[in-house]
Amino acid sequence: MARPRYRCLRGYTIDPGFSTKLDTMLINESLYKLKWEDLKPGPIGEYIEVIDFDPVNYCFYEPVDLDSKEVLATHGLSPSEGDAQFHQQFVYAVIMQTIENFEKALGRKIIWRSNLTWKNGRVDETQEYVQKLRVYPHAMMDSNAFYTSEKVALLFGYFQAANEIQGSNFPGGAVFTCLSPDIVAHETSHAILDSMYPRYLENTNEDVPAFHEGFADIVALLQRFSNTKLLEHQIEQTRGRLDEYSVMGELATQFGQALETGRGALRSAIGSRDEKTGKWKKIEPNPAAYQNTMEAHDRGAILVATIFEAFMRLYNFRVQDLLRIATQGSGILPQGSIHPDLVKRLAAEASDISSHLLSICIRALDYCPPFDITFGDYLQALITADTDLSPEDNNGYRVALIDSFRAWGIFPARVKTLSVYSLCWTQPQLSKKEEKAMNMMMSHIKEDVRVISRLVNRKDIATKYKDVQRKLHQFLENPSSKAPKEWAANRMTQKDWNGYLEKIGVVIRTKPYVVSFEDEKLEFARNDFGLR
Repeated sequence: MARPRYRCLRGYTIDPGFSTKLDTMLINESLYKLKWEDLKPGPIGEYIEVIDFDPVNYCFYEPVDLDSKEVLATHGLSPSEGDAQFHQQFVYAVIMQTIENFEKALGRKIIWRSNLTWKNGRVDETQEYVQKLRVYPHAMMDSNAFYTSEKVALLFGYFQAANEIQGSNFPGGAVFTCLSPDIVAHETSHAILDSMYPRYLENTNEDVPAFHEGFADIVALLQRFSNTKLLEHQIEQTRGRLDEYSVMGELATQFGQALETGRGALRSAIGSRDEKTGKWKKIEPNPAAYQNTMEAHDRGAILVATIFEAFMRLYNFRVQDLLRIATQGSGILPQGSIHPDLVKRLAAEASDISSHLLSICIRALDYCPPFDITFGDYLQALITADTDLSPEDNNGYRVALIDSFRAWGIFPARVKTLSVYSLCWTQPQLSKKEEKAMNMMMSHIKEDVRVISRLVNRKDIATKYKDVQRKLHQFLENPSSKAPKEWAANRMTQKDWNGYLEKIGVVIRTKPYVVSFEDEKLEFARNDFGLR
């Protein structure tokens, strides 16, 4: 019998509370279509294992078996806030959807970070490969959820809602963070970003922690905007105006309403309610905010608003022709509900833009510096990533991103103009000797990289990655001994090689030195090197 290609699982579209409101009950159940994989009860698959231990009640909840006939026949368990097994099913669905979006954009498998330990002033290279991200749906009784790099795990809390009637909040009821698709996608994005750039956890400038938070919110927001069914409902409600108040631009709405502060949505990319008047107010680009906001979540929200601003510019640009056709050239919609066919077309455009923008945002990670990132660096990465994949910007994605970053006062360093040409990363101008040095370096690992591209098993990929990194490290330190024939054939000298390393941003340390960090002394030996 042929192996199934997909597994469909039911889950919430937004937050559970929207299923108890008449105007959103019909659109708050979605079918998550995931690539098929054989699962053990938990569920436990190739990438994640759900461990449902509740330390507050000191018990394990019975793991769900998503491969059982009864569950498969109904596309998974029915959405329910009171069913722990559905909680397990739902976190699995959202996490796997997020992983699939990353793998599609990056073109490779996600490898979780290994637990790094220090030994004699160096990173221990014998650390164990981490195959599965551990997920705890009921890890604590707290209004919090987080990713821990130490355990390589996602921990979701649950808490008692505040005794206030606001939105869909049930005073005194239980609120589970694992049932918010925004929160689950957000924390999963933290885990994936950490697996790619572990040093983004080092707060070397104010943008670094903000980028971690902002990027995770961008993924959650754009995944929501890819849901056509939800888009159609909200476009019908706002008559095509996605920049007006709707649940589309709010993240973790039920979570925010259940807090003692009654703050509404946890974060919003579109607008917020004025504290004095109580009226909803659209967020307008404010260059001063980037200069004055330092708290990581608030500063990250500026990056989210910037990307959403680009989305809105693209949406308004792309639907102009549809609105002209629908209004016989005026572009102004008459009073009343808009035609269902127009709703579908507008939703299709918005979904297509968000999916493409999500891919650009994820793909740009491969063009980011390995540490000390700034929002300006990310703009350059976005433009370069999209230019490499699509040289012609016929749909205006790059122009919209540049215009949006400019509106928020976010500019990269060391560029003279905001043209696409100026913003794209360029390789350094190399002399003939330096070109030979680069060719030597690439030839040394070329076959190993080709082997990685053919591997399927994630553990084999991770092991080979480490081998290639070690091989490249040793070659950069001492190329004359690692490739003596090429060294002699190219008449390379150590002075030529050091000049090449400096040109590409690698610094050779000529003296041993000691760094004190968190009451621990780390000694770096002579000829260790790092990025400038």
